[in-house]
Amino acid sequence: MSLKSYIYNGFCGLVALGSTFSTQSIAAESTASFYVPGLYGDAAVAVPPAPGSYLLATSIFFPAKAPHSIFPGKIDQKVETEAYAHFLRGFWVPDEKFFGLQILMGVRLSVLNLDISAELNTPIGSLILEDSKTAMGDLGLIPMSLYWQRGNLYLNLYEAVNIPTAKYDKTRLANTSLNHWVFDTVLAATWLDPGTGIEISASPGVIYNTENTTTNYKSGVEFHMDLAFNLHLSSSLAVGMHGSVYRQLTGDEGAGAIQGSFKGRSNAIGPAIVWNKKLDQKQYYLSAKWLHEFSARNRLEGNLYSLTGGIKF
Repeated sequence: MSLKSYIYNGFCGLVALGSTFSTQSIAAESTASFYVPGLYGDAAVAVPPAPGSYLLATSIFFPAKAPHSIFPGKIDQKVETEAYAHFLRGFWVPDEKFFGLQILMGVRLSVLNLDISAELNTPIGSLILEDSKTAMGDLGLIPMSLYWQRGNLYLNLYEAVNIPTAKYDKTRLANTSLNHWVFDTVLAATWLDPGTGIEISASPGVIYNTENTTTNYKSGVEFHMDLAFNLHLSSSLAVGMHGSVYRQLTGDEGAGAIQGSFKGRSNAIGPAIVWNKKLDQKQYYLSAKWLHEFSARNRLEGNLYSLTGGIKF
């Protein structure tokens, strides 16, 4: 099987979408954002998956810290967190095309485990606050994803939506919901040479946040981009170096934004490995990634470890 055939019949582009709506555990309110570095794809992020039904499971571990963070009504210093996230994602790629373009639709369920500690500066000294929570996260949707191809260049345009379905408590440090709608518009691109197995992918996107009406806090517009350089060693194995760039374009607003615009930024880089194989008429997928964050500001900074497994029916 050629490299191009392998990718068309595999998961690579699908997992890119599946990771898009990830978790709020990672500036913006409470230094949290819809965007999680590196989870917008592993390999061939803009290459369309073959028609069919897909089920994927992802586990993430993210130990991180920030010099300060905004929580409802106070500023917490020296925030530290350990976040575990588990996602179950389903996708459908129909045989029919939309004006000649391949389409995809998807949904995500999640369970998050958060452990947070923060040191709050007060007029009478420092106060240590701690909180932990394990619960369902918000519902994620991709209503439609569209794919184009011209030669070795592939493009993928889609909208990822966060629906605030999980419970939110403004008195707690640990919440598994953002408590507001999020709309993330992404235009991913992949250049893939099937002869050499060399791939370069990028997934730039812009996030628009609605207001958290419980805290009267509206996070600013955010720009993010995941980058990947992969070498496909065979039809079933690829290795690469991945990275991410995050910049908050506009400041936070609302009565709850007591620290002003509080714009965030961060960068990350690290290795990844991807395995994809057809066995017993089913397609299987495994990927592992480690990203080290650096130069973060008004945002949690740490190491993100992810493991994804999937099957195509």
